[in-house]
Amino acid sequence: MHATGDDGVVLNAEFEIEAEGGLFALVMKSAGGKVTNSPHARNHQYNLVLTLLLRRLGALDAVLEDGVVDSAVARKLPEAERRIVQTPVALATVPSFGDLRAKLGSAQAKIGRNASGNATKQIRLRLRVPGYTADDADRLAADLARPADRGAVPDAVTLLRSLIGDPIKTAKGSVNTIIEVNHKQVLVSTDRSPEGQWVDVRDVENGVEKLYARRSVPINVEELGHRSAFVGAVLRTIPGTVTSLRPATVSLQDVEFPPHVREFPESDGIALVKIRKEQAELRRLLLRGRTSAPCDLCGHDFPGNFLVAAHIKKRSLCSEAERNDLTNVAMLACTFGCDSLFETGYVTVDGTGHVRSRFEEELRGRLRDHLSDLDGRRCGAHDGQSEPYFEWHRANVYLG
Repeated sequence: MHATGDDGVVLNAEFEIEAEGGLFALVMKSAGGKVTNSPHARNHQYNLVLTLLLRRLGALDAVLEDGVVDSAVARKLPEAERRIVQTPVALATVPSFGDLRAKLGSAQAKIGRNASGNATKQIRLRLRVPGYTADDADRLAADLARPADRGAVPDAVTLLRSLIGDPIKTAKGSVNTIIEVNHKQVLVSTDRSPEGQWVDVRDVENGVEKLYARRSVPINVEELGHRSAFVGAVLRTIPGTVTSLRPATVSLQDVEFPPHVREFPESDGIALVKIRKEQAELRRLLLRGRTSAPCDLCGHDFPGNFLVAAHIKKRSLCSEAERNDLTNVAMLACTFGCDSLFETGYVTVDGTGHVRSRFEEELRGRLRDHLSDLDGRRCGAHDGQSEPYFEWHRANVYLG
């Protein structure tokens, strides 16, 4: 099998993955010798591919348990005399895969009939790879050969901020609520800790990276850390994921294989919902008897039916006192984009009371024009009393 680099180019160095006992063996085919009608020697990108494969194995948390030179000549020697890995190496902790590859090359150069410096012999690296069973040799080989799709991996902080205030369930059904997010920690409320406890964002980043590298991650302490239940709950919110139990595992399905959608015998049902008792009063207060009013973000005048009483700080995270601070906790936002842009964090209001927009390369056309129109405008709802709520929005929702 040949690996494809992250730039999409197929590389000239052959490798195989074999099941060997309870481990996997990565067999790198030797390099050297002329190839008919080719300017390159056989497997001339041996070093490049070996470094690449070690890095991809590191992303899978693989452990390099053992390694030997595996050429036909070397196999006549006892394994102890052709070993190139003396102690297990946790690849996720390796600071430089280029240095590791160089050490393997130096070790193998001294073994076999040609002990004068050949560092591209056929070698057999024995590995333990979490998430893969003895029957998965072909799948592991395909995963290692595939270029990394890093652009598809969600940013952990952005993902966590999108979940603020929303109850998210663990695999066992317990409810976690994200209260606050910064670049290093996320404050999480549970039934046992309603005031919230801090969790490192890095734990979530590790979980996301493992999910996208392996496509499947067990929800346990060994894989996801001591707050594995919460990290698993976050991973379950990613579109395309499915969860299985016994053992609890979250898996990422390919787009062409969407998860099964349960069919309902009756599509209509009765739901009991919480009502926001203050909502009518809030809307009445903001409109002040007017049938139309300006949007506090864009400044355009709209009929009342096209304006919403938008909470500056997410309502589900407001205390009762904050919910009753009706004159400061909310503003009028139009349904023609301003409400959604503020809620999703594409716009915020700075400490001076001016709207600030976030511009992304993929945002074009009318949406980008609207963000440009908003950027720098004076927000009609900002003053000293509402600033603490806008400050919360800047810290926890704004994507900038």
